[in-house]
Amino acid sequence: MYVDEVGNDDLTNVNDERHRYLSLSGAIFNQDYMRDVFVPTIDKLKREFFRGDPDEKVVFHRKDILQKNGPFKILNDVDTCKEFDAELHNLIRNSDYKLITAVIDKKALLTKSHWVKNHPYHWLMEILIEKYCQFLERHNAIGDLMPEKRHGKPDQSLQIAYESVYENGTRFAAADKIKKHITSSKLKFRAKSDNIAGLELCDLVAHPSYIHVRGCQGHTVNLGEFALKVVHALEELRYDRSPYNGIVKGYGWKYFS
Repeated sequence: MYVDEVGNDDLTNVNDERHRYLSLSGAIFNQDYMRDVFVPTIDKLKREFFRGDPDEKVVFHRKDILQKNGPFKILNDVDTCKEFDAELHNLIRNSDYKLITAVIDKKALLTKSHWVKNHPYHWLMEILIEKYCQFLERHNAIGDLMPEKRHGKPDQSLQIAYESVYENGTRFAAADKIKKHITSSKLKFRAKSDNIAGLELCDLVAHPSYIHVRGCQGHTVNLGEFALKVVHALEELRYDRSPYNGIVKGYGWKYFS
């Protein structure tokens, strides 16, 4: 599972909408599929559109693409941008992975006595591990987790939260079951510059997914044209869902408040 976050763990500025929410998304790939299919596919897409300095890595990052920074400045050409968006949408929609997104409203939870001693990362990591473990159990599989390296406190907070859940389990996933299906007590942090295809995909879908989950709670949100297409692809094909009735809520995404 490749993990990306939206927001931060700050608990002092929760009245500011920009700091009120924190989200973690995990994109689950089969290792063989990642190596044999997804990596060659994303590399081919990069070669087709970005033919600049061969020594300059092209790393798909949502903000750089939107702002047309660095190698993505070629997207200032309207026709090229439309063609690239279409290919990127195909990659997001048609690649074989499942997504789980967990969102927390820090302002709401700070008012609840049962939550004040916990860290927001703990709640999100708990649900992410729990849902990932259940996914692996359904598929009789094992796996691990790779978040994007943020350096310093964010990485430390994420690792501490992860270790706590890994060692103690959750209400719906005992520690022995987690350890049976998730192979390491350490997160496999990797930097954006490492050019990890799974992290690139997760970066592209994490923010639209976060906004979509808030929208499902009745929040006033704004999804651009491309992000709306991403959300449709996630809802139709890519969110994890109940094997019994196909429901996404509680499987592909969950919201805490």
